[in-house]
Parts: sequence; C-alpha cells; structure tokens
Amino acid sequence: MKRRKRETQIFSLSFLDCICCGFGAVLLLFVLTVGKKSDTLIDIKAKIEQVIGQMENDISLKDQELKDLQRSLSSIRERSRSAEEEVIEKVKMQTELEDEFALLLAQLSSMEEDLGKLIDDKENMPKQEEEPPIPILNPIRRQYLTGFDIQGDNVVFLIEASGGMMDDSPETASERLNDTDDEKRESPKWMRVKKGMRWLIANLKSTSRYKVITFNDEIDQLQTSYGVDWMDPSDSGVTKEVLGLIEEVVPRKGANLEKAFSMVSDLPIEPDRIVLIVDGLPTLADSYTTSSVVDDHDRINMFRVAKKALTVQAPVNVLLYPMKNDPGAAVHFWRLADDQGGAMVCPSKTWPNT
Repeated sequence: MKRRKRETQIFSLSFLDCICCGFGAVLLLFVLTVGKKSDTLIDIKAKIEQVIGQMENDISLKDQELKDLQRSLSSIRERSRSAEEEVIEKVKMQTELEDEFALLLAQLSSMEEDLGKLIDDKENMPKQEEEPPIPILNPIRRQYLTGFDIQGDNVVFLIEASGGMMDDSPETASERLNDTDDEKRESPKWMRVKKGMRWLIANLKSTSRYKVITFNDEIDQLQTSYGVDWMDPSDSGVTKEVLGLIEEVVPRKGANLEKAFSMVSDLPIEPDRIVLIVDGLPTLADSYTTSSVVDDHDRINMFRVAKKALTVQAPVNVLLYPMKNDPGAAVHFWRLADDQGGAMVCPSKTWPNT
C-alpha cells in the first residue's frame, strides 16, 4: 500500500521556539538599552545642572561687577560735579576780585585828587592855638586825613596788635616773631602805629571821651590807675598813662577782628565814633573754622563774620597800614567804612612826622 505523505505544518513546535527565543532576545536588548539610556540621561542632566550652576555663579559675579562699576560711575560723577561747582566758584571769586580792584583804583584816584586839593589849601588850614596836653610833631598837619572825622563824644580806638603790625612785608614780619618783646615794640611799623595814636588822641576835641582796645588773638581794654572807664583827652595825666600803656603792648600772633567788634557791640555805653587801626584782613575768627593753612578766601570770610559782629551803628574810620601782597584788604575796609558812614585812609610812612 502506498504510503501517504505527511502534510508539512508551517507553524511547528521548533519554529515557535525560535520565534519566542528571538522575541525574548529583542526584549532583553530593549531592557538593557533602556537602562543605559536612563544612566546617560541622568549624567547629561547632572552636567546640564552643573553648567547652569556655573552660569548662575558667573551671572552673579557679573551683576556684582556691574554694581561696583555703577557705584564708581556715581562717585566719578559726584567728583566731577563738585569740581565743576568749585571752578564756577573760583570764576565768580575772580570776577568779584576784578570788580573790587577796579573800585580800588577809582578810590585811589579820588584820594589822590583829595590829597592834591589838601596840599593846595594847606596854608589855610586852621591851627590849634592852645598847647596840646601831649607833645606831637607838626601839629599843623592835624587835618592831613581828609574826611577822617573822629570828633565824637565817645570814641573807641581799636588797635590791631598782631604780628603783622611789625613790618609791611609778611616775610619780615614773620621773622620778627622770634625777636624779644623789646625788639617787637621797637619794630618800624609798630612805631608808626604808636605815633599815629599820639596824633589821634591829641586831635580829639576837649569834650570827647575815648577808650583804647587792642586786639590780636585776645582782647585787651587799656585801664589806667585813675579808675575811669572813658578817658578825657584834655587830662594830660590820664593821656600820658594811656600812651605809656600803649608803649608796653607787644605785637604778636594773629588778628581776631570778630572778637574785637563783638566787644565794642557789648559796651554799656555805645560809642558814636570808632577808629579802627589795622594792617589787613583778619587771620582769626571765633565763628569760622579753617584748616591749618589760612588762604585769602578764608580771610575774606573771617572779615564778613566780623562785620556781622559789629551791631553798633556808628561811623567807622579805618587807618590801614597795608601789608604787601594783600591788595583786597583796602577794598573790604573801604566798604566797611562807607557802609558805616566813615572813611578809610592809608597814611604815608612819614605820617604824622611830615
């Protein structure tokens, strides 16, 4: 009998085993691949976070640098603004000085005209017939100071007794600070001041009463043994003692004009004439502080606070014994005298002798 052929089955057991094994291998590869990808993603994420952290740190540093630069820029702008304001102030001060210098020139021209008229009329000057209570040289020259009126009932003489009153040159005056007291009293400029005081006291009217106050860094009101507060110029004994006290004054240190004016303002009896004898702008003030070096700007401000301290509405007549290299002093003292209804004069070196 003919053997019947067996039908071939496509999906046999062996084929299914191979298929399952292959599918298992694919699954195994997938599992292994997914695990490696997860590790890789974690590493990448860590690196990204590290890079982000570094960038954030760099940004923070850059922000701090930017803030520092902004502060530096603000400081530079502030200094620039201060420098601009200082330049503007200097230009303004220079303009004021130029105006004051022009005014000084005009004043000097007017003074020269007055002096020329005075010399032309000197033969007609009134002469004092009575012998003065104290001896003075050339009494006919008592009207030498044109417009310098000291004929008051209560006259105050304010005499600067600073170191600058020893010489016209700042350098020479500074050198004289090392002299003895006797040498300081005999310095040429101070001798002129004392001779001028002799002339002024002798030129007071007999009914006047006067007071002498010296000032440097301190104030000294001269007191005689007669016990009077206001001195009589016709009393030769009192006057000689006053002149003797002036002879004992020693020029020293700086000049505090504010303190002197404050004392005059506080006098129980208000003077109706003030005679101020100075050599330039003050170098000290109670209400104005400066650095160790006092410049012209500081001295002008000291003069301004001194003017505020003078509350007496009396004429102020200024005798200026000018110091070299201090041209602005004449203008400021002229304005003070003009505002108070007085006059300012720069006496010659030979006055009152000739």
